[in-house]
Amino acid sequence: MTSFSLAFLHFIIEKEPPKTEHLPVVVMAFVMSVFWISTTAGELVNCLEAIGTLLKLPPALLGLTVLAWGNSVGDLVADVAVAKAGHPAMAMAGCFAGPMFNMLVGLGSALVIQTANIYPRAYQLNFHVGIVMAFVFLLLSLMGSLLVITWCRFRVPRFWGFCLVGVYVAFMAASLVISMF
Repeated sequence: MTSFSLAFLHFIIEKEPPKTEHLPVVVMAFVMSVFWISTTAGELVNCLEAIGTLLKLPPALLGLTVLAWGNSVGDLVADVAVAKAGHPAMAMAGCFAGPMFNMLVGLGSALVIQTANIYPRAYQLNFHVGIVMAFVFLLLSLMGSLLVITWCRFRVPRFWGFCLVGVYVAFMAASLVISMF
């Protein structure tokens, strides 16, 4: 509430953009944006857990559907907009760089924090069949994309887009079947 009040006060008082304190303002705005996104994401995950508990749905199923879709909508909109703006190479790079960043930095940070919390014991990762299957489908789609795009001289044929959507539908169907048991 304090940050909102300060931002509103700044909006009312200041009529011109800052000249000398430009960098601190930008850094503070970035930090506050990260804070609000983190807080909102935490609350959304809590709501998702509550809905899953009420509907007796497995957490893995909610993560594979609602959480994954919500996490990817921003990337989808941005990549489509960049491609329509005439930068298909940038959009293609964003398709792979965004999930790679999430996997390496997001998962890496979470694992570092978790292992620090239980130090000196090692963090035991309990593999579920669904996690192994997700890795297999991810590997299948990435390796398939590498082969098809290379064979087509770095042009992405339309049929490969349909194939990737089919792989995703198969993955979701298999995940739903596994989550029922």
